[in-house]
Amino acid sequence: MNLLDHNAEGATIHLDERELLMIMALIQEGRMSFDCDAPTGQALDDLFSTAVQLVEEARKTRQVMRQAH
Repeated sequence: MNLLDHNAEGATIHLDERELLMIMALIQEGRMSFDCDAPTGQALDDLFSTAVQLVEEARKTRQVMRQAH
């Protein structure tokens, strides 16, 4: 996990695949525990779920390309 950039408006953080999964699970568990259906909670859940899917797809594509060579 690396803090890449920050300013008064927010921060840019790099997470590896394992860290993304952990954050996604924490967000989902927190939303269920607190019965939080607020738009911000849903948006965070959607964002991290999408990020995990995209990273997994990229990892699989890279493996297939390596096997082809």
